[in-house]
Amino acid sequence: MKKLLAILLVMAMVFALTACGGGNDAPAATTSAAATPAESGSSNSETTPEPAKTESIIYLCLNLGDLSFNDLGWVGCQGAAEKYGWTAEVIELGKDTSVYENAFLDAVDSGKYSIVVTQSNYGLSDLCIKYAPEYPDIKFVSFDMSASADVTGINNLFGIAFKQNEGSFLVGALAGKLTKSNKIGVFLFNDVPVGNDFATGYIAGVRHANPDAEISVAYGGGTADASKLQEISSAMFDSGVDVIYGVSGSAYPGLAKEATGRGGFDNGIYAIGVDSDMWTVYKASENADIADVIITSMQKKVDEAIIYTMDRYVEGTLPFGNVEPYGIAQNGVGMADNEHYRANTPADVLEYMDQLMKDVVSGAVEVPSYFDFASYDEFAAWRDQ
Repeated sequence: MKKLLAILLVMAMVFALTACGGGNDAPAATTSAAATPAESGSSNSETTPEPAKTESIIYLCLNLGDLSFNDLGWVGCQGAAEKYGWTAEVIELGKDTSVYENAFLDAVDSGKYSIVVTQSNYGLSDLCIKYAPEYPDIKFVSFDMSASADVTGINNLFGIAFKQNEGSFLVGALAGKLTKSNKIGVFLFNDVPVGNDFATGYIAGVRHANPDAEISVAYGGGTADASKLQEISSAMFDSGVDVIYGVSGSAYPGLAKEATGRGGFDNGIYAIGVDSDMWTVYKASENADIADVIITSMQKKVDEAIIYTMDRYVEGTLPFGNVEPYGIAQNGVGMADNEHYRANTPADVLEYMDQLMKDVVSGAVEVPSYFDFASYDEFAAWRDQ
């Protein structure tokens, strides 16, 4: 993991942060990353099995440079390639989703790649589901799929779902302990099942730690809009909210800037990041000035999840034709536990959080999921109570 973190930090310095994760409107030129074998690249596997053949990965994403979700996927693909002596390339698709299908087909028709890795967003998992049966010699992996997605019978497609509710539960509990106003906020990128799974875990965590806290929930429109997040954060802070969880990695600077402008920790204002360990990543980037308001982050460990998945593929144990959830126990999600978090969290809260982590992993504390609700209306009634 240290090696992966080093890669991510280098990327943080190389790629410029933008509000939407990049400004390209069309697929970028494929960037090659030839790799050499490494003795280890994932904490999930102690030994490196011998691969049956040399593989070539193509990673299709929105844009690199978001210091979050897109970048983590590329780190994971590079890490797997380095570990097994494969090659890895990336295609940045840009913001124009109308070009995605043609770019996807160009990649699979090229004959250059044996493994296709995509995220689920922007219809990319739908493309995998649609075309994987037509390319039986290519393996497809799509991460951040819905746990309820049906890929039964597609024997060359594996879907990774994340238990974002588990990681969100932890940061929600932390928010419940840190708040002084008893007013807590969360911004979600969109009113969709995965977004509401973040919300379910976060709200449950707040209520577990602080049943008296009021929770404000706001949704974006599904695009990475930093100015929108800053506007909503400002309104929440004006209403007395003192802790906000920003579930939109590429738009996150909007929250961090607003919290910084209001004095951050010195004035009892806390921001909680998402996907990557945002304090560590921002601190090593050109945005270091807005890093210190981030008390911790809910990590979707996309990089480690991809390497773990490729380990299983090499071992012959990856169950294609399934979507499998990765939670805290599989090191798929978690809460960033770095020196900044340790130095700025009261000792009694650290003790509480350390024990809560153990209780979640052991099952002593059960974390609810959006997917447990019978309907959206049932979830909304629970959310708004």
